[in-house]
Amino acid sequence: MAKDTITFELGGRVEIKDLEDGIIAFRRLISALTPRNAQVNWIVEDLQPGSATATLRCYADTPTIAEKIVEDYEIIGGALSQNKGLSSLYGIYGKQAVSAAASIVTLAEKVKYVRFETSDIDYVIYGNNGENTAVAVPIVSIGAVTGWVQTLSSRGGLRFNLYDAVYDRAVACYLSAGQETLMRKAWGRQATVSGRVSRDASTGRAIAIRQIMNVDILEEFPPGSYRHARGVVPWKPGYKKPEEIIRQIRDA
Repeated sequence: MAKDTITFELGGRVEIKDLEDGIIAFRRLISALTPRNAQVNWIVEDLQPGSATATLRCYADTPTIAEKIVEDYEIIGGALSQNKGLSSLYGIYGKQAVSAAASIVTLAEKVKYVRFETSDIDYVIYGNNGENTAVAVPIVSIGAVTGWVQTLSSRGGLRFNLYDAVYDRAVACYLSAGQETLMRKAWGRQATVSGRVSRDASTGRAIAIRQIMNVDILEEFPPGSYRHARGVVPWKPGYKKPEEIIRQIRDA
C-alpha cells in the first residue's frame, strides 16, 4: 500500500478555536517537512463527523517524496508521544518544524489528546494537564471489529472506514496490495474485519486495523423479519404456556 496518507485527531471536548489551531499547526508541520521546490499537494481524503479527525493524502512528483514526509511525521509523533522534548528534533528538522510541533503540544494541553496516525502507526500526545502519559501508546493485538463499511477509497491505496457497532466511531482500515477483492460489494454493508487492531488504552475503543486478514460480510435481515421467528422447542398439548413458566419463575 502506498504510504501517502496522514491522519490527525483532536480528542476530548474540542472547541472551534481548537480545531482551527489544530489545522494551522498541522499545516505548518507538513509545510516544514516538505522539501523545497517539491511539487506537493495535500488533499482532504476524509473528515469524520462527530469528531475532530481529518485524513490527508499527499500527491507529489514522486512517491518517495510523499513517503519521506509521512515517515518524518511518524518520527515527530513518536518523539512527542514519548515526551522526548523538542530539542531532539531541532537539529534534524529545523526551526519551523519544531515551532509547529510546539504548537501541537500546546494544543494537546487544551484538549484531551492529539493523535498522529499513518498506515503503519498511531501515536497519542498528551499535554502536561494531568493525563497519564504512560498509556499514551495504543494497545495493539490481533482481533476483530464489527461495524458498517463506509468511505471506501482506492486512490493510491485501499483504505476504508468501519463504523464500529459499539462506539459508532470510525475505525481506519488499511488493506495491503492484492486485498482489493476482500472489499467487493462491501460498501454500506455490515462486516467483521479481523487483523492487527489498535485500541485506545483508556477506553478500549478501536482506532485502526492493519495487516487485515479477512473481511466477512454479514448477512442482512429484512426489517420485521423477527416476526417470523419460531420457538426452538416444538410445543405439544399439555405443555405449560410461556407466561405460566415466567410466572412460576417470578413467584419462586
